[in-house]
This record gives sequence, C-alpha cells and structure tokens, in this order.
Amino acid sequence: MIWARRLLGVVAFLALLVSGWQAVTLWHGGGFWVERAEETLEQVYATALARAATPDRVAALLEARLSESPRNWHVIDALLAESTGLPPDLQARMDAARAQDFSLAARARACGICAYDLSRCTLGPDLACGLGVNLTVAGDLLVLGREGLWASQGAEVDGLDVTLAFIGIGATGLVVATGGTSYTVKAGAGLVRVAHRMGRLAPDLRRVFTRAFREGVDWAALARGAPVARATRSEALAPALRLSDDLGVLLERTGPAATLHLLGAVETVPEARSLARSARALGPRSTAALETLGKSRLIRLGLRLSDEVIALFAAFAAALGTFAALVAGRVLRLMRRLLR
Repeated sequence: MIWARRLLGVVAFLALLVSGWQAVTLWHGGGFWVERAEETLEQVYATALARAATPDRVAALLEARLSESPRNWHVIDALLAESTGLPPDLQARMDAARAQDFSLAARARACGICAYDLSRCTLGPDLACGLGVNLTVAGDLLVLGREGLWASQGAEVDGLDVTLAFIGIGATGLVVATGGTSYTVKAGAGLVRVAHRMGRLAPDLRRVFTRAFREGVDWAALARGAPVARATRSEALAPALRLSDDLGVLLERTGPAATLHLLGAVETVPEARSLARSARALGPRSTAALETLGKSRLIRLGLRLSDEVIALFAAFAAALGTFAALVAGRVLRLMRRLLR
C-alpha cells in the first residue's frame, strides 16, 4: 500500500506541474478562446437559433420593430421567416403596416429620397434605388470627381470616401500585392461607402480607411501618373483591403440589406470579422440570428475553448482527483484505527 500512495503522490505532483505549465503558457500569450472550425459553425448556429426563435420571442421582436419609424422591413421579413405563426392581432397590424409602406406612392417617394440622399435610405425596398449607382464604377468615378472639385476649391475632402472609391476602381491591381479577390474587395468597398453615407459605419471601422487614405496612397505620385503599384504602400493599405474583402464576402453571402444591418451593430474591426464569419455560415438567416441571439452571444458561439485551456482544466482535475484519493486513503486508515 505504501508504494501505491507514493505513486499517487508522484501523479499528483506531475499533474500540478502540467497545469502550472499550461497556466504560464496562457499567461504569456495563449488565447483562452479560438475560432470554431468552419464545418461545425452552421450546425452550432442552427441549433442555437432554433432554441432562441420561440414564437413568443419572435412576436415580441416583431412588436418592437412595427412600432419603429421608419420600419425596418428587412429585419421584419427576416424574423417572419423564423416564425411559425403570429397572433391574429399582430398579423392584422403587420398586414396594415405593409400595405401602408409598400403602396405605390410610398415606394416611389422613398425611392426618390434614397437615390438623392443615402443618409435617408432605409433597409426596405427603397435601398435598391440608392445602391443602383453606388456599388458600380460609376459611383466611384462620381466620388472622385466630386471630391477632386472640392479639393480644387479649397474645401475639405472626405478621405474615407476617396479611399473607398480608389479601392473600388483599382481593386484588381491592389489585390495583387495584398491578397484577396478583386470582386469581393470592390463590392465590400462600395458597400462600406454606402454604410458611411447612411451613418452605419462605426468609428473604429472608419479609422481603418482614414489611415489608409493618409498612409496607404501617395496621392501626389498618383496625380503625376505613377502606376497604382508604385503609388501605394502595401503595409498601410492592407488592413483596409482585408476589411473590404471580409465585407465583400459577407455581401455576397447575405445580400446588401443584411450586410448593412450587421454593419450597424458592429463597433470594432474584430467584431466585423467575427460577424462576417458567422454570416458565411448562416447566410440569409444572419439577421434573424443577430436579432434573436444578440451580438455578444452570436460572436461567442463562433468560439470554443482553446486546447491549452482544456489541457489546463484536465491537468488540474487530475491533480485534484489524485489528492482526493490520497486524502481519502488517509481518512480510511484513521477510521480503521479508531474502530480498532
């Protein structure tokens, strides 16, 4: 029995050493959380969404959205897609609101307003009127022409708009040095410009593009006719291109309204990348997931405990179990002595 107790003591000591090593590794840069594998994301999100999108929860969210002005029909339709049926009074209110907002006169008025001023666009049917020009090369050229005219008159230039237009026009040449796909980079830059004009771009994301404007492009060299490759600084421009690429993939997977809605919830660049990753798995259900689960939970579901943390817990549990066995053995021996 003595050798067994000594063996348990050695095992406990080794388990403590391993748990201590894992703790040091985590302290010096090891992450507590890592991203889930892409192939598991869809099932994780689908399960969570099925549990969260209860009839009562969906009805409460729809009640809140119907009381807004203007109504966000993109979110309303996304929630309706998860609904299994609405109470009769809520359905009647829904039908009345849709008839009001989707009448020919209301749609024509909203379309004209959105086409003229992106800041007054909603995520309803009028959005297509504002996107018609702004997601094309024509929109990029209009921005560069407008900002160039203001610069010649001594007015302040919108550096973010200029950078996004430059990325949109030069996407094919720019991605050669920085990676990505020219189509998604261009699409993402165009959508970011729309989000900027609509007031749906967080300051943290704006800083990525304003830094690219200041440090990523030699505008003087470009004005002298220098090639794009020589007039750009890859290191400074790369974060803006990566973010544009992420959002371009998001746009391709979910559509413009969903992407703009998700951008309205984003506050930081890591959040943008996390939501873009979740949207790649969820597709058109991204909006409903964001509404029912909430942003924090949606992002957390895309993560899992790192292998280092799991190893730390396992080693600590082994040490506790071994010590418990040693203590239990001593207690049993003491009880036997007392009984004798």
